[in-house]
Amino acid sequence: MNLTKNSSLAVAIGYPDVVSIANTALNQTGRAVECISIVMLVYLTTSLTTSLLMNWYNARAAIQER
Repeated sequence: MNLTKNSSLAVAIGYPDVVSIANTALNQTGRAVECISIVMLVYLTTSLTTSLLMNWYNARAAIQER
């Protein structure tokens, strides 16, 4: 998750696009809570998906003891 938060991977995933869409919707509708909730949901989903995939990979690639 640290890779997702602190690197240019966030740019590749499209966080700026999601935030700009939310800002446009906020300016047009004035519904701040809903717009921020959507951005939070996208970020949470991406973070949890990355975490699950990395945990699965870690368990699969771990050295097996006898």
